[in-house]
Amino acid sequence: MLKRILKYLFYGVSWGWNFFIIINIIGVMTFGDSFLKPTMENFVHQALGAALVGICCGTTAIVYTFEKMQFWQQIGIHFFVGLTGYFTVAYKFGWMPVTDEFHIATYILLGILIFAAIWSCFYFYNRHEVKKVNRRLGELESEKEESVD
Repeated sequence: MLKRILKYLFYGVSWGWNFFIIINIIGVMTFGDSFLKPTMENFVHQALGAALVGICCGTTAIVYTFEKMQFWQQIGIHFFVGLTGYFTVAYKFGWMPVTDEFHIATYILLGILIFAAIWSCFYFYNRHEVKKVNRRLGELESEKEESVD
C-alpha cells in the first residue's frame, strides 16, 4: 500500500510541475515575458505550490483503486479534495483574483471546468486502454479454445 501511495504522490508532483510549465509557456506566448515576473520573483514558492496542487489532485486518484467504493463516491472524493487543495493553494499563493465576486466566481468555474476536462481525458484514455486489454484477452481466449479443439 505504501508503494502505491508513493507512486501516486510522485505522479501528482510530476503532473503539478508539468502543468506549471505548460501554463507559464502559454502565458508567455500569450502575454509576453511579463507573465513570468510574479513566478520568477518567488520561483521556489510557486513551484512548491504547483507540486502541492499536483499532490492534492494526483494522490487522491488512488481512490479509484478502492473496489469497495462506488464510482460516484470515488469521483466525489477526488473532485472535492483536488479542487479544495487547488483553490486553497491558489488563494494563499495569489493565483486567484479576489478583487470582486465576479472574478472569484469566474475563477472557480474555470477551475472546475479545467479539472473536469483533465479528469475526462484520463477517464476516456483509461477506458480505451481497458477495452484494448479486454479485446486482447478475448483473442487469447479464442486462440486457447481453438488449440484445445
